[in-house]
Amino acid sequence: MDYRWRSLLAVAFGTYMATMDFSIVNVALPTLAREFDRSPDTVVWATLVSSLVVTGLTLTAGRAGDLYGRKRVYIAGWVIFTIGMALAGVVQTLEQLIAVRLLQSIGVALAIANGNAIVTEAFPPEQRGQALGITGGVVGAGLMSGPILGGVILEAFSWHAIFLLRVPIGLAAMTLAFIFIRPSAPRPDGAPRRMDLPGALTLFLTLASALLAVNRGQSWGWTSPVILALFAISAISLAAFLRIETRTPSPVVALGLFRVRSYSVGVSSLALNFAGQSAVTFLLPFYLQEVRGYSTGQVGLVVATVPCMMLLLSPFSGRISDRYGFTHQATLGIALVSIGLFSLATIDASTPIGLVMARLALVGIGTSIFMPTNSSSIMGSVPPDRLGTASASVATARNIGNAVGLAMASAVLVGVATASAGFSAERVADLPDGAIVDGVRAAFLVAGLAASTAVAASLLRGRAAPSAERALPPSASPLPESRN
Repeated sequence: MDYRWRSLLAVAFGTYMATMDFSIVNVALPTLAREFDRSPDTVVWATLVSSLVVTGLTLTAGRAGDLYGRKRVYIAGWVIFTIGMALAGVVQTLEQLIAVRLLQSIGVALAIANGNAIVTEAFPPEQRGQALGITGGVVGAGLMSGPILGGVILEAFSWHAIFLLRVPIGLAAMTLAFIFIRPSAPRPDGAPRRMDLPGALTLFLTLASALLAVNRGQSWGWTSPVILALFAISAISLAAFLRIETRTPSPVVALGLFRVRSYSVGVSSLALNFAGQSAVTFLLPFYLQEVRGYSTGQVGLVVATVPCMMLLLSPFSGRISDRYGFTHQATLGIALVSIGLFSLATIDASTPIGLVMARLALVGIGTSIFMPTNSSSIMGSVPPDRLGTASASVATARNIGNAVGLAMASAVLVGVATASAGFSAERVADLPDGAIVDGVRAAFLVAGLAASTAVAASLLRGRAAPSAERALPPSASPLPESRN
């Protein structure tokens, strides 16, 4: 096995581990609420803190990989993550678990920020789509297996086991990375190696405060003082971040990247895609459990249709992208996602489950066509010394899109269902089935509109020239990093 496939194996193993972590802990939230005798709104911080830290740190972690070596930062991420998992397996209070989850999240940010960069550096441009398609399929496998594996573990053991049983997997991820991944190419003489700490801090405040406001807006009230203050902090931090980045010699994010059409369009369409697609995992459980009477296990199997399609089709989609280079392959994919979401907006209380799964399959097929091509376009649009930043942009756009999409779906579901019922309730489940269906359909319609916006954005992409872009040495980068 040559270096390309060894490095892909190591990164794919880690990607599976990181993706599964997000979904496996979500399954444990009801159990944690019972064990700690806390409300669901409190226990949710065990996952919310992870989203905040990963989203806020990923771009900085990608830049750290560019500056100090992607292999070094990647392995450091898995060391921190594995230590966090071992500690999570022995904590006794919810506060301890949240603190350990924060530690784990730092490790996840360091690792996922550099995964695609390592793969892109290992593969030639003509195989990049296939390689990134395989990692996309692994993401699907992680999303699909997390809830299933979490359910099996929780039925047989205590909640501590969902962390302790994965410690050996973390050790394996570290070992594979150490053995199979080469150090990054040395930076050119004279290139700055300083991390832009003020930029990193203001970027974290911008993303974390905005994400927290979006995530908690429905629960705390969109016009509450706390939510308004969080949005204000995010806006002020963003202004400070932009000012810092135009003046520092080594910015966390080279703002000139956004003048490259394939990069800016790729990142924006990716965020919009996940803003629409995240509605599936949020809305389907309400529909299937409360309206159709399905068990949690049955819901997991139905919702797994989307990641199953990703697992099966993403590698082939990436290979087709490499071989034929269809200009609008990504646009076709996101268009299919939109059609799938719009079709889900037509379900009712008696729609055959096979037809519901067919609609979900269309979303999964569209994602499989969109993701490898779009990721390849983003990674191919930057010079080699910014691969970490590009890789981190993919993860950050995905997290932001998910957060916005979940908040949007929740607000529409609650608002429409309550209006349809003619009265409010503490839980959506307490509303009539017809009202829940109305809310679910309206939320899927809004999700489809969000994905349609991504179609319009993707049409602006144009045709990339990956070999020419990748051939640029760092010193010849056309993207100015400083005004000094």
